[in-house]
This record gives sequence, C-alpha cells and structure tokens, in this order.
Amino acid sequence: MPATPDLKRLDEILGAVRAGIVAVDGQGVVELQNVEASRILGISAETAIGRPFEQGYGADHPLSELIRETLDGDRDLAFNALRIPPRLAGEERIVDAAVSAVPHANPPGGVVALLYDRTIRQELEQRADQETRSEVFARLAAGMAHELRNPLGGIRGAAELLLGKLGDDGLSRFPRLIRGEADRMRRLLDDLSELTQGGDLRLRPDNLHALLDNLLDLQGQSENWKRVRYRREYDPSIPELRLDSDRITQVFLNLIRNAAQAIDHSGTLVLRTRVEADYHLSEGERPLHMVRVDVIDSGRGIPEEDLPHVFTPFFSRRRSGGTGLGLAIAQHWVVRHGGRIQISSRVGEGTRVSVRLPLRRDE
Repeated sequence: MPATPDLKRLDEILGAVRAGIVAVDGQGVVELQNVEASRILGISAETAIGRPFEQGYGADHPLSELIRETLDGDRDLAFNALRIPPRLAGEERIVDAAVSAVPHANPPGGVVALLYDRTIRQELEQRADQETRSEVFARLAAGMAHELRNPLGGIRGAAELLLGKLGDDGLSRFPRLIRGEADRMRRLLDDLSELTQGGDLRLRPDNLHALLDNLLDLQGQSENWKRVRYRREYDPSIPELRLDSDRITQVFLNLIRNAAQAIDHSGTLVLRTRVEADYHLSEGERPLHMVRVDVIDSGRGIPEEDLPHVFTPFFSRRRSGGTGLGLAIAQHWVVRHGGRIQISSRVGEGTRVSVRLPLRRDE
C-alpha cells in the first residue's frame, strides 16, 4: 500500500511547484495557497487562507471573478493574459490562469486555480535578446573605435595647425568647429570603449547606500538638481555587496542624471532598495537572492513604443546632449556584475529603472 505523504511533505512539494495553486472550497473559503501563488498575487497565504476568497483577494480582483464564475457555473475556465494588479509584488503581472471545478462530494465541490506567470517568461526573453544585441554591438564598437581614433587625432591636429596660422582671422571659427566636433567624437569613442571592455571586475565589499548617497550629494551641486526633490527609501537590512564600485557608480550616475533630466519643471526622484528572494536569472534555475535598486522619477515618461529600444546604443529622443550610450553602458556593467536592469514607464507619470544585483552573503 503506497505511503500517504504527511502535511509537511505536501507543503514542501507544493512550495517547489513553479505554478501558483489556489484551492477554494464549495463555500468560497480559501483552503490552500502555495508560495508561487503568493508571489504572483502579491497576497500572503496568511491573509487569504481561511477567509472567503472575495475578502482575501478583493471582490473585484480578476482571480475572484474567475473563481466566482466557476463556482456559480460549475464549469472549468481558462483565461490567457490575466492582469494581476500590483499589491505586495509592486508590479502588474501578466498571468495565464486555469480554474477547474472540483467534483461534488461530501462536503460539496469547490475550485482549484492554476496560475502561470507569463511576466517571468517575457522578462527572460527580453533579457536574452538584450544580451545578444549587446554582444554583437560590442564587437562592432571595438572595431569602429580602433579604426577611427587615429584619423580623428589627425583631423584634430590639422584643426589646431589651421588655428595657429589663422590667428584671430574671422575664418578661425571653422577650425574651432572642427576641433570641437573632433573632441565630441573622441568622447563618443570613449563611451563606445566602455561597451567593449572585458577582463576582471575589481570586486570589493562596498556599502551600496553610501555609494548612492555620495551620488545624490554630487548631483545636488548641479543646476538641474535644484528643481528636483529626492527621497531615500532604503532597506537597512541590506549588507555590503561585492561590487566594482567605479563601474556601479557610473551606472547609477547615468541613471540619476537621466531621471533629473526627465523632470521638466519640478518633481520627485526616489531611490528605493530592497531584497528580492525569488528572482529568476534564467528559466528553470532556482530563484536567487538579489538586491533591487529602483530609481523612480516623476518626469515626462517614455512612450510605450520606445521602451523596447531604450538599451539600444545611440537610441535617444533627446535633441541635445549625451551620446545615446548611457543606458547601454549601464546595462553592460550591471550584467557584468551578474545582475539585470529593467525599465517601466508611463507618459506623463514618470519612469522606474530597476537594477538587480546579486546578494552574496557568504563571499
């Protein structure tokens, strides 16, 4: 006779399943909610279990509507791309849901809901695409920077020679323009070189919050910053991280400057940190502990059609200033640290850039 698993073992099995599972009895009371369901819904099992589903999840919650319809109609339902509103999870999630009626017995019926988080798969596909494009561009950039540096130096040298011969002649403005453009191109090549650098990172234990505070102090001296109110929302439990502080400083300097420039008149910039215990770098791998840093601004926002391209080198809607490489460079160094970077935005509401870095407690 096969052994009957005890409740603890059953809980361990359900906790390992990479699908959300919710069970509701015939009276509409939530009987079971596994760990993945809690993550997807942003609602803890303690909040939901033992209560009517309309209390635990909310009467107007999309899952409540499916459960109600299944209970009333005693039939199975499936729904693709169910939008789960942000709760504890902090972000909207796109979920495929299947809700099945439990055959009537004694006590009668109920429903079981299976939830598959499509958001994770979409994020993984986007990351893979970003990384492939970044690798291809890095190879092109390396060749381009190498081929252009010498002739660019010659152009600048010729402009200097012309300036020396023309003196204060009215025509001297033309070699000055040439020299200025040559300097701008050299800065562009320096940025391109950032995307081609490999080698080892100089990883040392570092205080992430102190690094962010230093950047806020630095930006506070610029004219753009005077119209920006900033707020820190730090998780004090975050330990020191192993970082190449020069590279990570560059990452967050780019992000903070972008945020300040996105605020046209006056607005707010928030730096928020927290620990995430369930982040997936790739499908099928166990979730990792990551530190998440959100840079949130209340600026003009990014059009939805532009979001897939924001990490593409040279993509920029700004009419002046910058090379269009800031976000590409930020992504490069975050990925080199074993992390990930994402952007969400709404026009007229603002932008959130989320940087996730590995939390390696034992190193």
